[in-house]
Amino acid sequence: MRGKKSHSSLGTALTLSLAVALNAAGGGFLGGEEGKEEKARLGAVVLPVLFSMPETRWGGGVGGLLTYRPAGSREGERPSLLYFYAIYTQRRQFSTKWEPEAYFDFEKSLVKAKFQFEKYPEKTWGLGNNAPAEREEDFTPRTFVLEISFQRKLWPARDLYAGPLYQLESYEVLASEPGGLLDTAALPGASGATSSGAGFLLNWDTRDNVFFPGRGRYWQAAAVWNHRLLGSRFRHTALKLDLRQYVPVLASHVLALQVLYQAALGEPPFKSLPKLGGDSLLRGYYSGRYRDRHLLALQAEYRLPLWWRFGAAAFAGLGQVAEHPGRLGLKTMKLSAGFGVRFKIAPREGTNLRLDFAWGEGTSGFYFTAAEAF
Repeated sequence: MRGKKSHSSLGTALTLSLAVALNAAGGGFLGGEEGKEEKARLGAVVLPVLFSMPETRWGGGVGGLLTYRPAGSREGERPSLLYFYAIYTQRRQFSTKWEPEAYFDFEKSLVKAKFQFEKYPEKTWGLGNNAPAEREEDFTPRTFVLEISFQRKLWPARDLYAGPLYQLESYEVLASEPGGLLDTAALPGASGATSSGAGFLLNWDTRDNVFFPGRGRYWQAAAVWNHRLLGSRFRHTALKLDLRQYVPVLASHVLALQVLYQAALGEPPFKSLPKLGGDSLLRGYYSGRYRDRHLLALQAEYRLPLWWRFGAAAFAGLGQVAEHPGRLGLKTMKLSAGFGVRFKIAPREGTNLRLDFAWGEGTSGFYFTAAEAF
């Protein structure tokens, strides 16, 4: 479960979460740590959440992680899984996301999907790497997102996958500030948009654990073409190159590294533009604080165990958006840094609860969620 972000610029936010394993035995999985493999096929962690923010007043919901291994799974085989959450607020706002990931035929095939539907407040500052803070404005979109991909292992010895994918994002802006960027249609797709596209991805994944990698790499390249023939109102192409490396250091310490490049070519609506911020990319900045056609980010995180199921992390990142790729450079990048606490809620799978505190340039935030940032 990736929880909704809490950020200091939103005002005081309180998040209360109680992790409830569906089975009280050690590890939180059916059958317990010592059970037979046949009895340890299904695992679940459920997270009730309560929060309060000015834009939402009080809200609550539930999220979690389900994992599944079919009978006869080999030792070390990756589980199929499902991330999910659903929340509702006093202002009749809602958000739900479901992300299944299923392996078949002893990891030779992989199907991934995302379903998201929400009416939830957001913020925008316009476009560009120097969008001024005083341009901040609130808006409320109703958004539907559907993504699905099928990947087949091309090179078993190297865990190299490839396959087609489809993405659909449709949104309508229900409320915006009078005279603002969206109200005056100063941004493309200011009132709403539908993007529908098909593409291809290449995925090299040698991680030893999908939840908490201790070594290996996760390199992904993807391209999606959005066209009117597929029902898209905006013609644009989305490109993504995501390179992650996990390096073991000392005993049980891990250095995680990431380089991310994204681009939106053609005529994309503003919500389809690459954006910095949030609980995974340049923590400390509000998600979407900076948006533009091109994005480049570099992140590093040092992870180490502390005691029992508790761990810690220190992280830093650099990131930038630009209208043209030639304007991306280290001298104009935004800086983010912070630290966090980890609690291993499912030792069998290595799943952590994550509480991070982060700072950027004139901003800060804290984030409570499950799974690592990258």
